[in-house]
Amino acid sequence: MSAHVITVTQRRQSQFASATNVTSAVSVTAETAMTSTSEPPTASSNTVIVPGVLNYLKVIPMFLTGTTSPAIRATGWSFCKNNNRWFPSHLCKVALTLNSNGNSINGDTLLSAHTMSLTSGDAKLVYEGTTNQGNGFILIDTVGADLIELSFETATGTVKCNAIISEV
Repeated sequence: MSAHVITVTQRRQSQFASATNVTSAVSVTAETAMTSTSEPPTASSNTVIVPGVLNYLKVIPMFLTGTTSPAIRATGWSFCKNNNRWFPSHLCKVALTLNSNGNSINGDTLLSAHTMSLTSGDAKLVYEGTTNQGNGFILIDTVGADLIELSFETATGTVKCNAIISEV
């Protein structure tokens, strides 16, 4: 009898990026400095941290009605055990135009995108275009990143937001 190794991979189910809706911060026009840290990144009022995936992370970003200039930024964090530091790398930033169909998320009505524009980095954008109906999503290549930081940005100020994430 020959020995065979069977590898079974199981994709995680879609889930909310945050158990409670986070609040977006006023957008910052300049890119943030990408410097290493001795501690892993932590979630804040306008960011969520999710585990890295083997290939692509599918993200459906959602913002509260009335949000102006919504955007989402993804940063990949990789741990280097040679010097026990976390190194960030910019993955992408995507500007969104919200649709008019609300999704009930954690007690708030949040809107997803019907059009998107890649402003920096690399990502695949899937959206409806000119209709106001679809839930557009972003495919972000996360290979090599141990953690993914999703930052929600708006020009409106404090606005509730969240995302549905899954592996592809």
